[in-house]
Order: sequence, then structure tokens, then C-alpha cells
Amino acid sequence: MSNDLPPGQTRILIIFADAEDSGRQPSRAEVAESLGYAFPSAVSKHVDALVRKGHLEADRKTKRNVRLTEKGWAAIQRTPSHRGVPILGAIAAGTPILASENLTGYLEDLQPTPGRFALRVRGDSMIDAGILDGDYAIIQRGGAVNEGRIGAIRVGEEATLKRVRYHADRLELLSENKAYAPRIIPKDVAESEGIEVVGPLVCVYRSVT
Repeated sequence: MSNDLPPGQTRILIIFADAEDSGRQPSRAEVAESLGYAFPSAVSKHVDALVRKGHLEADRKTKRNVRLTEKGWAAIQRTPSHRGVPILGAIAAGTPILASENLTGYLEDLQPTPGRFALRVRGDSMIDAGILDGDYAIIQRGGAVNEGRIGAIRVGEEATLKRVRYHADRLELLSENKAYAPRIIPKDVAESEGIEVVGPLVCVYRSVT
């Protein structure tokens, strides 16, 4: 989730997000004071720009009725505190599958943390690590996946959940199921194909039905 917004607009999103999480709506004057602006009109210009870009929704009849859209929350890599951890698609624990970063719901039982998201596990290649088909892998985007730890790996539009081993000339992705052979990715292939270590596995969430 990239954020190409100017720093001032990003700060305004964060202020409105913090206020929404605390159940209040700040005035333009309050936001201006927080940012060190001399006039609330400077905040209004940023708010109007963020509305045009789809990051904010605002009722023009009342200047206090401003809230972040899904795009706005994504821009600051956060989720409203009352919603839980966002589910952004699926991840393969077997053959890599498309991991579309489309919001499909929330795990309301889990406390959201900046950069943290859930992917539905598909497949059985990680069953010996206690990760089953249908579980949710909770990933910390941008965190380091240390040697021998489990993480989400992305190749183009495909993603997979594996234990990672780093070598001077290759990346080794290991399953936790003897039925699956290790996946070896030469270093030059990893660089040319833009393979991304998305982030480490934080925990596994299993819904009880």
C-alpha cells in the first residue's frame, strides 16, 4: 500500500484517523493548530484535495462531518480500531496463487496495528507448522523475515507462505509438509522478477465454527 500523498495531507489523514478512533470529530481550527497552520482555510484546502482524491468523505453542509474512506485508511496503513485486522485476499500454502490486495473483510477479534493484515491460507504445505487450509495468516508488512522464519513471499501477482532460508546465490522457500519439495530461486532470478519478501508471519488466526 503505497502513499504518494504530500506530507501535509498525510498528517491530516492521521489526525482525522486518530479522532475517529477516539470517537470524536475535530474542527478545522483544531487541525490547523495541531499542524501549526495560521488559518483553518489551509486545512480546508487539504481536506478538499483529499476528498477529490477519494481519501476523505465530507458533508459540505457541516465542516465537522469528515471521515476517512477505505482508500484513506489504506494510505496511512491503518484500520479503524473498531473494525479489526483487514483481510486483503488469499495466500497459498502450496502452489502460489493470486494474492489480490482487495479488502474482503475484517478479523474483528484482533486489534489492528499499522501495516498488519490478514491473508486466507489456501493449501496444506504448512500443516506441520500448525497452519491449516482456511486459517488466516497475520502478516506484518515491511517487517524483516529473519533466517529460518515463516513469511509471505510475493512474485509478481502471486504470493505464498513459506519458511525462508537465505543463501549467497539463492533464496530457498521451505514447506512444512514432506510432500512438498523446497522451492529454490536463484539470486539473479529473484532480482529480475522482482520477488518481494512481504513480511513475517505474526500469528495464525483460526475461526471456530
